[in-house]
Amino acid sequence: MDCLSNNETETASGPRYTFVASNEEFRNVLQNLGASSRLAIDVEADSLYHYFEKVCLIQISSDSNTYILDPLTIDRIDALAPMMLDPSVEKVFHAASYDFYSLRRDYGFSFRNIFDTHIAAQLLGYEFLGLSALMEELLGIHHSKRRQRDDWSRRPLQSEQLEYAAMDTHHLLRLRDTLATKLEQSGRQNWANEEFETSVTVERPPREFDANGFRRIKGCRDLTPQEQLALRALYIFRDRIAQELDVPPFKTMNNSVLIDLVRKPPRNQNEMFHRSGISYRIARKYAADILDTIRQARKQDPALLHSPVRNNYKGSNRGAKHRINALKDWRKTKAKELDLNVGVVFPANLLENLAEDPPTDLKELQNLSGMRRWRVQEFGEELLGLLHSQD
Repeated sequence: MDCLSNNETETASGPRYTFVASNEEFRNVLQNLGASSRLAIDVEADSLYHYFEKVCLIQISSDSNTYILDPLTIDRIDALAPMMLDPSVEKVFHAASYDFYSLRRDYGFSFRNIFDTHIAAQLLGYEFLGLSALMEELLGIHHSKRRQRDDWSRRPLQSEQLEYAAMDTHHLLRLRDTLATKLEQSGRQNWANEEFETSVTVERPPREFDANGFRRIKGCRDLTPQEQLALRALYIFRDRIAQELDVPPFKTMNNSVLIDLVRKPPRNQNEMFHRSGISYRIARKYAADILDTIRQARKQDPALLHSPVRNNYKGSNRGAKHRINALKDWRKTKAKELDLNVGVVFPANLLENLAEDPPTDLKELQNLSGMRRWRVQEFGEELLGLLHSQD
């Protein structure tokens, strides 16, 4: 038993865990984790409740202990950085990209030696890739996702929330072992290792507001140009007030409310208090601004609505079109043969690049941007033969 045993909690419905909310407890945790050769890691954030999201919990499990760290009360979470970068310690995640992004953003972490159970399950052909689905299928453990959408920034946390958070990592090392065995048996461990190595080098860009995002709102295409101008302006205005209030944009006015406002603009501020989907808070603070935004937008030049250039693949010549069709047929057959999703066998963007500019040999194929060594080894000769037979 470790030195934090007095703070350990175990309930009938969940695993044993230690909730760590002070600097002194955290220092003890660092000492205990220092002896571990592998760790399961997950985070909970508050993106559903705040515009400027942050990490609100970090769960870490070794083979013997599960800790739930509270970064809102612990000063030096960045002390975990050497562990994250230590190549002698394997870090196990499920669908790691968001965790990487969040931990890099908030603490500047970098990562080496990881195992991603989501990637492993993809390469094994599992249909349902969620953590709860895999735990149920492979370990026979039920993991309810009822608390998945909670506001993790609120304190105090309830015991049921802590049990849920602990479950995310408590069994993850067992899940990792089960999947690793299956990867080895299927001859796909090298595939997974390369995907793991690549995943830690991919840096997700910071979230940026896209003023053209209004085009993706359902119903936008059915609006007149003047209404689309109003929708665009409201979409931009909504993002500004979401930042002011530090809430996600949809919590100020959802998309259907924006469509309703541009189709049936309020005649005065009082009407804003009776519009479906408009809270009293928003009406009281922003009614005049919303009305003015709609009025001013309708006076704007429709040239603002010119669509951005799309980058959809068309194929620059007849040969490229023949090749992409042949590649898609090949991928579909190969996916069925390997019992994998077609996108796992070959992503669409790679197929398009192959069709547009076919490599002449394996070296050129390997040098294609985004290419993996395992795909070249498994499919290289077959692909080259297919591509050049189309010529």
